[in-house]
Amino acid sequence: MTYKLVYLARRAATVTREDWPRTWRSHAVFASQFPVLEAKIDWMRYCNRAEVALPDLSQAHDGVAVAAGEMLEGLTGAGFSDEDRALIDQDELRVFDMLTPNFTYYCQEDVLREGPLGEAAVWRFLKRRPDLTRAEFAAQWDEHRPTPPTATRYVRNHPVHEPLPLFPFDGIGECWFASLEDAVASVSAGARTPAFADPDGCVTLVTTVCHRWPKGRS
Repeated sequence: MTYKLVYLARRAATVTREDWPRTWRSHAVFASQFPVLEAKIDWMRYCNRAEVALPDLSQAHDGVAVAAGEMLEGLTGAGFSDEDRALIDQDELRVFDMLTPNFTYYCQEDVLREGPLGEAAVWRFLKRRPDLTRAEFAAQWDEHRPTPPTATRYVRNHPVHEPLPLFPFDGIGECWFASLEDAVASVSAGARTPAFADPDGCVTLVTTVCHRWPKGRS
């Protein structure tokens, strides 16, 4: 079984959009000094928001980070000492507008199309309709399987915990493409918020990879 860490990032007020990818990567460099973290991660991607002028795409968020591993505890940072956690918190506030636990989801992945991670990804953070339970949302999402023909990999991520107060999502769609052009075309083709989701509470981003670990993994 593969567990995932997925977070929807917003930059700190002191970080410009132009400086954001470099500043975000510097956080990965900082975190790499803590072996307990990288030892438990199979792969990781930082996906920077592409400047794409299409309706329904979020401009309020700057990127999505995703990491995968075989053990949930390895992704949650359970092995950090209090001193290490304090150092990481300090660096997070240099980079982000709040600490990452406020916007990080831990999930189990459901792979609908197996294949390589591409250079671009479309992310859909879905909030269920108010009249649906989480179980009803999950059942309807399970029946909803549109996969763009140009996608190299398509995954649904199911949170293993309750929705977060500030960003209450019930599912995260992760669709990879070989190029930004393919990703944009998939959104332009008319993919819209599914009927079981709350359109006012969902977030969609088209992104390109700005950091990868390990570097050789496709």
